[in-house]
Amino acid sequence: MGSPSIKIIVLLLFFSLPGLAQNAAVTGNVKDSGNNAVSFADAVLLQVQDSTVYKAAFTDEAGRFTITDVAPGNYILKISTLGFANHLSRVSIEEDMLIPDIILKENAKQLNDVVINSKRPVVKRKVDRLEFDVENSILSSDNAWEILRKTPGVTMAGGGLSIRGSSGILVTINDRKVYLTGTELKNLLENTNGDDIKSIEVITTPPAKYEAQGSAVLNIKMKKNGTQGYKASVSGAYVQTMYPKGVVSTNHYYKDNKFSVYGGYMFGTGHYYGENDSEVRYSGADGQTRSVWKSTENVHYRATSQNSYNLTAEYQLDTLNTVNVGVNGFFSLKSTANINSNTAIYGAGGQLDSLYNTHNRRVYPQKNNTINGSFEHKFSAKDKISFSSDYTRHNFNQDQAVAAEFSLPGLESYRTNNIISGDTRRIGLFSAQADFTGETSGYNIEAGLRYGTVNAKNDFSYFNDAQQDIAMDNRFLYDESVIAGYLGADKEFGKWSLKAGLRGENTHLKGNSVTTAEVNRQDYFKLFPTLYAMYKANDNNQIGVSYGKRIIRPQYAALNPFRLYANPYSYSTGDPRLQPAISHNFSLLYTLKNKYNFDVYYNYEKSPAMEITYQDYATNTLVTQYTNIKDNKSLGLSFNTSIDVFAWWQQGWQADTGYLENTFQGPDGGLYTNKKWNASGSINNRFNLSKKKDLLAEANFFYQSPTVQGTNNYSAISDLSLSLKKFFWEGKGELAVIFSDVYRGQKQSLSTRYANQYSYSNNYNDTQSFRLQFKYRFGNQKLEGKTAKQDSEEKSRL
Repeated sequence: MGSPSIKIIVLLLFFSLPGLAQNAAVTGNVKDSGNNAVSFADAVLLQVQDSTVYKAAFTDEAGRFTITDVAPGNYILKISTLGFANHLSRVSIEEDMLIPDIILKENAKQLNDVVINSKRPVVKRKVDRLEFDVENSILSSDNAWEILRKTPGVTMAGGGLSIRGSSGILVTINDRKVYLTGTELKNLLENTNGDDIKSIEVITTPPAKYEAQGSAVLNIKMKKNGTQGYKASVSGAYVQTMYPKGVVSTNHYYKDNKFSVYGGYMFGTGHYYGENDSEVRYSGADGQTRSVWKSTENVHYRATSQNSYNLTAEYQLDTLNTVNVGVNGFFSLKSTANINSNTAIYGAGGQLDSLYNTHNRRVYPQKNNTINGSFEHKFSAKDKISFSSDYTRHNFNQDQAVAAEFSLPGLESYRTNNIISGDTRRIGLFSAQADFTGETSGYNIEAGLRYGTVNAKNDFSYFNDAQQDIAMDNRFLYDESVIAGYLGADKEFGKWSLKAGLRGENTHLKGNSVTTAEVNRQDYFKLFPTLYAMYKANDNNQIGVSYGKRIIRPQYAALNPFRLYANPYSYSTGDPRLQPAISHNFSLLYTLKNKYNFDVYYNYEKSPAMEITYQDYATNTLVTQYTNIKDNKSLGLSFNTSIDVFAWWQQGWQADTGYLENTFQGPDGGLYTNKKWNASGSINNRFNLSKKKDLLAEANFFYQSPTVQGTNNYSAISDLSLSLKKFFWEGKGELAVIFSDVYRGQKQSLSTRYANQYSYSNNYNDTQSFRLQFKYRFGNQKLEGKTAKQDSEEKSRL
């Protein structure tokens, strides 16, 4: 059977079985003509009889490779990498063998400045983070969003990114905050080229230099500026879910001796679909079911004009001083939703008692714009100081009309109800900070100061059957200021790497619910220590520990007490008295052979703010409300690795298993505990299907077992995604076909069961899709790209 047939079969099989162990290893070093190590070169053993691949490996950063489990015999050793001529030599292997140094000759012939990469991304353990090196790897052709989805330790949760089950992630670019929310963040990252990215850093316990807000940090490290000139790309995509969608985008970058400018724009339009089946049971004092409410809901969203943009300019005053200014934003001015639901109410004996149908129409235009600037001065190669500031303006309007019609079985409607509401939000965010990094007495030092403010105004108007309900109207004002300072240091002592830091934050906030005359003031000062230690016993074994204290502040919308009705008997609301949560995070880390990473972790959150669901028996209403629960505990073990099954087949594995426990107060005042052992895992398969490395395929699978959060119990979900990507026109053109959530495995049920509470829903959010996309690159593609600069941490809570 030929090699192409084997590849097709392997694609269908998806999972691999490890081969039987062999008894020899081949080791060697690869260098260039200047005696420099050549890293990430392909080292392949070919069968003599037909030149098919037998075993393969990659050279490490020192240019060293080892091919293990080799059967005795004669082979052809092939060393190849971009920019060098292939090296071929015959080897006869009887036992462990050390090959003399291999010197590669440079090859000037390139693919017209466009590089198609196929090496495996490398995972590196550092004292305070895990670094996923994707530079010039097979992932370089993906955008930043797709790369983050495939990064070890990162999973998808509800269409967003999650680390260890937490979605409170801060995303940064070159350690500069760009934490946008939801669609805004996704659009920015989808419009960031993967071939401009050097690595992704997964920081589960962020050092003191990062804001104490949130759980983990994903830092995208961009490549440094390279050749002068101009480069650009244009792309477009057609997406088919329940309804069609379209996206077009373009990126442009220019650099000369001192000045560089980057600009990007993305436009999207389309329709989105959702469905939800739910059931709510009300019981009597004897615990017996009194009535059952069953609903079927369909949602049709229209976003016919989604726009995101980014413009950054940098000027190097001289070799020591650099100025940067930028703007970025997102606006969607034509967004609507139509939500139709049918509810049937059954009595205690199961007989149909009554019905009501609801039509909910929402119109919600929004804008989010940021302007930022920074200045950096270098005192020396290792010492520098930077000053930066940004201002963000977030505008959101939502007008809603809810029309309900009530009837008895087999009869015409006997009553209608109309609710009209308007929600206007205006939020301004400002921050300024100074950061210093340097070296003294062998210690790496980092220190800084930061000042941030939030000014938010929400106006909510409410009409019931065309009559304004003054009691339901609300104006909510929120002001917050945070002054912070930090100091950190790290040093290597032989086989030990140590790092410690301390951050202090002083917070003042005032939440004023004008209509109800309820004012909530909070003033507090908190210290947030971090500590890391790592011991490298030898080249194959690293062990480490880490501890960090964090704060999780509520989202601004969660503080607003207005009620947003889905139908006359269901609404969601916030609480202006919400308190910030404090979390303590402990990790024990182990890395085997610089390849297999294990983390044992324990996280404790005191009084986290969560959405809980409960039934108000006085009004037969289902309420979803933000509140502080007692605590949230998690204990687990995570694992990730990346392997080469064959030279053309690479796999990334990750798994997590653990115990979750949430303790909360029920509407009856009693304390309840929701707990469960759970597990998740994923495998990413990447295939190179041609000798020219211009045809790539992926088959990726994810599974999450049943889990809990607050009062809610979630069912298991899974996802199978397939893709095929073809490069042509000497690498300038790229065509891809992507199938996501092939069998709708992300459809998920949610239930609440405690005391006299019982509610259940089954949700699907339009995740199954077919995507056809095209990209064309032009200009000098050897240039290294730029991307968005700083945005503030406060944007995580919009």
